Amino acid sequence: MTMEMSSFSDAEVIDCHAHLWMLRDHIDDTNLRVQGEALIETIRDAPLRQMYAFGRRGHPSLYLKAQYPGRFYAGGYAPWSGDASGFRVDWPSYVSSLIDLGYDGVGEMGSKPVTRDRHMPLDSTYYEGFWESCESEGFPVLCHVGDVEDFWHEELTPEWAKIRHWGYWKDDYPSMEELWGEIENVITNHPRLSIVLCHFLFMSPHMERLRRFLNEHRNAHIDLTPGIELIYNISRRRKDWRRFFIENNDRILFGTDIGMSTTGPQHLARVWLLRKFLETDEEFYTPEEADDALTRYSEPFIGLSLPRSSYEKIYSSNFRRLWGQRPKPVDIDAAIAASEKEGEALVAKAFMKLR
Repeated sequence: MTMEMSSFSDAEVIDCHAHLWMLRDHIDDTNLRVQGEALIETIRDAPLRQMYAFGRRGHPSLYLKAQYPGRFYAGGYAPWSGDASGFRVDWPSYVSSLIDLGYDGVGEMGSKPVTRDRHMPLDSTYYEGFWESCESEGFPVLCHVGDVEDFWHEELTPEWAKIRHWGYWKDDYPSMEELWGEIENVITNHPRLSIVLCHFLFMSPHMERLRRFLNEHRNAHIDLTPGIELIYNISRRRKDWRRFFIENNDRILFGTDIGMSTTGPQHLARVWLLRKFLETDEEFYTPEEADDALTRYSEPFIGLSLPRSSYEKIYSSNFRRLWGQRPKPVDIDAAIAASEKEGEALVAKAFMKLR
């Protein structure tokens, strides 16, 4: 299968969901440089207009934003539900500091399932100051809630997920219903919060439920980031879902989950899959170049062939409405001071070179 990008429209595309995979465990001069070069190469080859990138603490996404002006929006750190016990801050001061540094939003953060003894519910008092601060500041949040519902059933979980220990049938994990309930409480209590929920909130098997959710919570948005099961499930009810996309085209954002992929061809496969899905009515399959987290189904995906007026909103307009027409400027001196305070001397040194 040939991944031909030139056949797609000339619409500008912003990827709202890109991980800094090389910097998850360690940052040094080399991997900071190589990570930036890899993402810029993908922006060029996909092509993409911009990326919203995020990662660990230590401000690497802010550095890439400063190093490559105009190419990156940067997501600030907030702890996932399984890491919350080790992160204590005054939330209003912390969120304000992210804004002052030049971050454009928060996350990805959220509640990837962990055992109940480690899980801090998103609607708990721990997170309340976080949601309040982001709501009052108009600071958007990219939030992951739960996982593919098959992963609670051993017989339905694919091998690539089991290898990553994404299986929740053995130990005491919160159910998907509990995790959905938490985020619904958050959004109900914070109706002005700008929030994008990743992977269609893992509701692709439940279109009617997702429609009700969006109708009831007008501040909520969803991203199209695969989970390849998302495209597969939508293809099985193509006509109904096409109508859903058109009706809700101002609530959906384009995202790839780059960083689950780790090579140039794998990144491009994710972009190609989504653009093929949105712009054409063709049948197609997961390309050979794709990473192993994109399941190879025997049945084809079927493109939605959306009108340009719809996919232009999904590709970029909705993102810019929430995150701003252009990335915020980075306060280099403040970033140096923050990196030094957090013990990230190498990042501070990298920032110094950008003065």
